[in-house]
Amino acid sequence: MPYKNLSLQHFRSYESHQAALNPGVTIIVGPNGSGKTNLLEALYTISVGTSFRGADRDMVRHGDDWFRIEATYDDDTRVLTYSLEGQSPKHFSLDGIKRSRLSYQQKIPVVLFEPDHLRLLSGSPSSRRDYLDNVLARLQPDFSRVKSQFERALLQRNNILKRAERRSAALDDQLFVWNIKLAELAEHIAERRLGLIAYINQHIDELYSHIADKPSKVHLEYETDLQPTRYKETMLSELNARLDADVVRGFTGVGPHRDDFALHLNGARSSTSASRGEMRSLLLTLKMIELELLRDQHAYPPLLLLDDVFSELDSVRRRTLAALAKPYQTIITTTDADVVKGYFGADTSIIETA
Repeated sequence: MPYKNLSLQHFRSYESHQAALNPGVTIIVGPNGSGKTNLLEALYTISVGTSFRGADRDMVRHGDDWFRIEATYDDDTRVLTYSLEGQSPKHFSLDGIKRSRLSYQQKIPVVLFEPDHLRLLSGSPSSRRDYLDNVLARLQPDFSRVKSQFERALLQRNNILKRAERRSAALDDQLFVWNIKLAELAEHIAERRLGLIAYINQHIDELYSHIADKPSKVHLEYETDLQPTRYKETMLSELNARLDADVVRGFTGVGPHRDDFALHLNGARSSTSASRGEMRSLLLTLKMIELELLRDQHAYPPLLLLDDVFSELDSVRRRTLAALAKPYQTIITTTDADVVKGYFGADTSIIETA
């Protein structure tokens, strides 16, 4: 059930644009700044309901006050319209039925691979937390709700901390209810992250060894100041023990919003020991596992979007990525279509951007 076409109006750099999409591989080619990533963004947005680059208003073409995305998926027409005017600016239409948002069942799973992702394993902990949580949100219908509830409770606790001048019995009483709520929600988040990491660890050795073309041992480790098997209990204890420090800082210093994960390659922490090529292979491995998870979980097959990543990969990894992507509808942006086409074969479509 692939996308067949894409039509844009007043979207990013495009006043109007139409493109036919290959059920296998479509290559979008053009110079930097020609709007290649804008086409990927449109497909991502019509699939899941939000952009991976910014707010809805940012997608409106400069000088206009609305945009429209239309795409045919299998035999169904999906339309998204957004206007800078009005109280309800965003509307979806799925095969003629209007909706204000996409439900979990109506979203088409997408895996995006862009150059910035190559810094995931060596970047900030927040990027790794976001990675886990974004995957979980696409696998579990209620995860986003649980995380939003946690973030609201965390905001309430932090607001109380910011107003407090020092620790007191009154402050302890005021925080008691929020500590309980925060710890309960935190446990749900941590349990799901740990479950995802456990699944990844079951499959990552074999897949990484295939991508790197050599036997390897790979392991993800969840990093937290709390006991994973007693997350709620130990978080409540630490919230109390660290309250003096939290008052001084004005924010909560322990919980899933501070946790991280580390990826170990052959017994060493990858962020400090892995070569650039090994880091690319590790990220490719995570993306392929993400594809498999989404394929098994959703009624719709995943869409694979590759934003100018071939220039970041050597020939061995390009061949491996092309082979792994073959079962999926794949949209690739590049400045050199001949290089990409050589790895995917002649049965590809090419879209040129000015």
